Amino acid sequence: MPEPWPEWVRPAFDLRFLERALEASNLEEINELVQHQQCLSAELKLQLTLEQYRQILNWEENINFRCTLEKEWLYFAGLRDSLTFWKHLLSNFPDE
Repeated sequence: MPEPWPEWVRPAFDLRFLERALEASNLEEINELVQHQQCLSAELKLQLTLEQYRQILNWEENINFRCTLEKEWLYFAGLRDSLTFWKHLLSNFPDE
């Protein structure tokens, strides 16, 4: 099924999503979590074998990718819902 928008829209929104993700990565709360994660990673490296640590990294990568896809889907679903809502509002707006 074709998308209800021109081809240039998806790359434009993808770029905007990446820009906003970069902004989010600079939030203080995120920086605190990154530091905590780095400490946990260092502890895991000391406590696990190399193979176990690699499995944890693969697991983490899988979760991150899944969450990214879910967020991207929600982002575009929100855009579609918003545009549908605006279209509905504008179509019910009285002509002058």
